[in-house]
Amino acid sequence: MDRPFQIAEQAGQTMMRSHVFGWIPRGARALLVACQPTADAVRGPLYRRDAPWRTRLCPADEPGEPLSITGTVTAAMDCGPIADATLDIWQTNAHGLYSNLLGLQNPSRHGTFNLRGRIKTDNEGGYRFQSIVPGRYPLFWPLTRPRHIHVITTHPLYESLTTQIYFEGDEYNRSDPWWRESLTIRLQQHVDSLSNRIEWHGVFDIVLQRKSG
Repeated sequence: MDRPFQIAEQAGQTMMRSHVFGWIPRGARALLVACQPTADAVRGPLYRRDAPWRTRLCPADEPGEPLSITGTVTAAMDCGPIADATLDIWQTNAHGLYSNLLGLQNPSRHGTFNLRGRIKTDNEGGYRFQSIVPGRYPLFWPLTRPRHIHVITTHPLYESLTTQIYFEGDEYNRSDPWWRESLTIRLQQHVDSLSNRIEWHGVFDIVLQRKSG
């Protein structure tokens, strides 16, 4: 095929694609490619069941940089929001240490569930929790775990998902055996006008698969 005709044909195909998808609202176009099930990740040995129901995982004066995570839980089949899903969340403190490390502390003791908590999604599948940026910790030589947050998401009608949230720019991401690029989010920084503290915010959306049968 002569090059001028080849270029014209390619241009025509581009115009056709633009015509076909141009009438679809931008949000709907995003949903066409966004509703892949979220990748799972290892739970690890430091999960502690029955964490308290709360959206703030630690005291306001917890050492470290304040962090808030928001997102939406949706269904893989139709991208519809999933209301009343449970997110069970846990992470390290700024020094890379988990609370109740050995799992032997009294659940009623102050600090046993620090940086751990459970939350529910709202009617539109949305969620939000406040915490701090987690610390890294050595795993076994020469590996260091990058900053991450564990999340188990459950709902009676959907398959349970155990995953982790990672953060862009962490130098230990690519050497971590459980890191996935699809689980990595970008944090945006701003300064709180009242406290004058630096705060970080990220968005982590979760897609669940419906149970079969």
